[in-house]
Amino acid sequence: MTHNTALRELGFSAADRVVIVHADDVGMCNATVNAFFELADYGVISSGSVMVPCPWFPAVAAACRGNADIDVGVHLTLTSEWDRYRWGPISTRDPASGLLDEEGYFYRNCGGV
Repeated sequence: MTHNTALRELGFSAADRVVIVHADDVGMCNATVNAFFELADYGVISSGSVMVPCPWFPAVAAACRGNADIDVGVHLTLTSEWDRYRWGPISTRDPASGLLDEEGYFYRNCGGV
């Protein structure tokens, strides 16, 4: 049986089976922020990804500063499909960038480009 070296470094044996529960879209709305950190406090999740252009990103970043044990990455966000809740790029608002639809937000899907 081949042993995953990353799991061995985490203290697991070759016979152990490991499940990592990852929370996606953290920061999309306020409820995701509280839920993510509560689940992490209870040990249900150990990792997540934050959507940087979404309104609650600053709250996630602030909470992460006080929780160094939580693994949080960046969710690459290039679309905004909701009807009444949209976001756009943080790097530019120039229509020539090709990132913005006619309403000034990310395209609703990849086919909109």
